[in-house]
Amino acid sequence: MLTAMFTTPTNTFVIAVVIATVAQILAGRFRFPPILLWLLAGMALGPFGLHILRIETIEPAMHTLVELGLAIILFEGGLNLNLKALRENGWVVGRLVIMGPLLTILIGGVAANVIVGMDWPVALLFGALISVGGPTVILPIVRQMRLGRHISHVLTAEAMLIDVIGAILAIIFLQIAITLNLSGMDFAVSLFYKLLLGSALGLAGGRLLAWGLTSHWVRDFELRTILTLTCAWGMFVLADTISSQAGLLTMLMMGATIQRMDIPDIQRLKHFKGSLSMLLISVLFVLLAAQMNLAVMQAYLWQGLVLFAILALLVRPLIILFSTPGSRLNLNESIYLAGMAPRGMVAAAITSLFALILQEKGHPHQSEMLMALVYIIIITSVLVYSLLASPLKRWLRIEGGDERSVLIIGGGQVGAEVGRALSEDREVRFLDLNTEVISTMQRSGYDAICGNALDPLYWEIIHAEEIGSAIIMTGSSDHNLLIARLAHEQFHIPDIYIALQENDEQKHASMIHQLQAKRLFAKAYSFTYWNDQAYRKRLTYETREVEPDSPLAGVRMADARIQNGVQPIAVVRNGQTLIPHDELVFQSGDDIKMLMRPERMQPGQPLVLPPASAPVTD
Repeated sequence: MLTAMFTTPTNTFVIAVVIATVAQILAGRFRFPPILLWLLAGMALGPFGLHILRIETIEPAMHTLVELGLAIILFEGGLNLNLKALRENGWVVGRLVIMGPLLTILIGGVAANVIVGMDWPVALLFGALISVGGPTVILPIVRQMRLGRHISHVLTAEAMLIDVIGAILAIIFLQIAITLNLSGMDFAVSLFYKLLLGSALGLAGGRLLAWGLTSHWVRDFELRTILTLTCAWGMFVLADTISSQAGLLTMLMMGATIQRMDIPDIQRLKHFKGSLSMLLISVLFVLLAAQMNLAVMQAYLWQGLVLFAILALLVRPLIILFSTPGSRLNLNESIYLAGMAPRGMVAAAITSLFALILQEKGHPHQSEMLMALVYIIIITSVLVYSLLASPLKRWLRIEGGDERSVLIIGGGQVGAEVGRALSEDREVRFLDLNTEVISTMQRSGYDAICGNALDPLYWEIIHAEEIGSAIIMTGSSDHNLLIARLAHEQFHIPDIYIALQENDEQKHASMIHQLQAKRLFAKAYSFTYWNDQAYRKRLTYETREVEPDSPLAGVRMADARIQNGVQPIAVVRNGQTLIPHDELVFQSGDDIKMLMRPERMQPGQPLVLPPASAPVTD
């Protein structure tokens, strides 16, 4: 009875959805790339494991699911193609994305032919497939490890760009593998036709979609997402109908065309892979892994591990050796780069589709061998590089992000003043929904983004992995705590300062302790009052020095009495700015920078007083 429950296509698909969702939750909880859990769960529960997933019931639809899922992945790869990152990091990224695939195809292909006995065309296709990087794996590693700016930008840019280069090369070598009966000239003409058709349709489809997204007919974001998905799939089917496999290049070109055009909310479209597309991709990998013959995996396990060792210990170091001379990376950072080359979602998806195509073309043995070896390398690379990232960073003493950089979130006019005060010796960035404040800070030369701080997208745009301190000062204590949780749990920012409204300190004490955060300003903060005063230009700057004989010396800021109408924004000690918070202890020589209402104070009146038990001096 229980077995009969799992024998319908609907039940199989729903079970795959449940497995994919649970795996995604567990991956997020334990900070592990989800693709690893998708693949392991699919193999364990498929026909060659526990056989809970009756993959045979939906096998006729697998080709379609793989094609549609891969279309989304490649479109997003083109959409994230960042040529600006290539310019910013000099030629090091350019050399990585050129030398990387070439050396991987050459050495990987030769190794596959010698060690496994793979036919030369399929061996070269294997080399092209494993040259594709893993942005879905490397981005969480960069975020969690908090690497320095140069190395994190190089790793990120390489992962994004090499996806596109590797995918194009894989398409070329697939044509070689399946058209061995064609003459050299016929093959060249066929390949040129596919590349020309894919490029032309991708460019046309991108411009057509850009026109639709900027039209007044499509203003709602949900509708824009649906339109993007529909156009991507539509152009993929059109290109594939005209010439098989041309749709893959069409998706890359279409995404690349879109990202270079002036489209409102382009950053959200870069992450358009929302609930529907992520669900499709995750379910796709569970189903593909369930199809994997574990006996074949076992038969090629040691060969796969040997190939991975060659890639990790020979190919990757050679790529770095040829790519990093003359770059801004030091020796230790170059060694760290040599130890980071995981494969991920794009490699798995392209391999799955190409394996199906090879099987349909009458190469079942080569198809099984190809898929088994690539999956072994993907799983091994995710495991090894995820576990190696942290100890390798410690061993090489790779410096993290700038610990004195500050991200000010939701501060409005007062946040801008806090940022100006701290920018004397810090890099300060802003994330706010106040367009007026953001525009002003951008004109002043600051890195400022207008966006919702509860959306991780905007943290990625502003490169939160490089930030040392986050100052969160919106008008809601609850809102601030939610943002602080995101900063702490997803972006691992070391120092978090939270502004709290009147009477909220005790209410949120346990959450602040859990997040290891600090109360900003060492006093209750009224967002509405202070921003209104700043907007009306009623505030003036005041700086008071803590004299050597002042009773404030040695006093915690939380214990000091800060007068009404006075708002501390920074403390300067020995030329360094400090962020005011409860645990800051005043020292003689400190300069306390404040905003104040001048009409509320008498000339010479102390603005920050010691505790009531201590004597008051001027």
